[in-house]
Amino acid sequence: MSAHLTYMIFNVVLMLIVFYYIMTIILYDWTGTLYPTGFTLTWVFGGLDKLIPFVPWTDVFYTYTFYPFVIVTMCVFAFIIADKGYALGWSLVIIGVISIIFYIVFPTWTEPYRLQYLSQLTSPHATFWQMQVLNIYQTDTPFDCFPSFHASTSTICFYAWYRLARLKPHPALKAVAIASGVIAVCVMLSTLLIKQHYIADEIAGFVLAWVVGHFLFNKFWKSFLPGKIVSLPPQETAEA
Repeated sequence: MSAHLTYMIFNVVLMLIVFYYIMTIILYDWTGTLYPTGFTLTWVFGGLDKLIPFVPWTDVFYTYTFYPFVIVTMCVFAFIIADKGYALGWSLVIIGVISIIFYIVFPTWTEPYRLQYLSQLTSPHATFWQMQVLNIYQTDTPFDCFPSFHASTSTICFYAWYRLARLKPHPALKAVAIASGVIAVCVMLSTLLIKQHYIADEIAGFVLAWVVGHFLFNKFWKSFLPGKIVSLPPQETAEA
């Protein structure tokens, strides 16, 4: 079995089976049903969350941009550059484990947010984007907020492209890294603008992904980084 094929298999196990199926399908849904109520985090930034407007059309980033962005990134790093995708796979798994632990011990929720806008979302005159947000509210529990899965996942995908562009400073890779950074920012803003998360959730998700990514990419990409020349001290001459 070739090394490339071995990496591909491990990447599929990490990204598809462990992260996607076990973390986001089974455990994420399970933690969202553990509690009847949760904590709100509007107090963290002195009520700044309440000043953020409700903008339903930003679901274009929350749903229709986020998922293709993550899927394309995972496929590229899992299959095309599989030897480097190992770091992304482990980063996603570690981020998922830490997030699930927080969802269990610190259940935050956004139900109070949702109730404020429910009447306009269920109105017969609701717009297409309002109906899309209503669908999110109906299919996704208001729990599992801190840290934001959307923030951490989009950040680690951007981080993977960012590190690849640093490793191979090609103009096309730099453009992809910049575009992925813009997408990650838009995704994080969208979670606030459709009232799915608090500001604290986004900051926590970003920091978690960046710290985990920095550590694991440095660990697994050592062999791809330029070597450092270490000068050894001259040997001491033996005394006569």
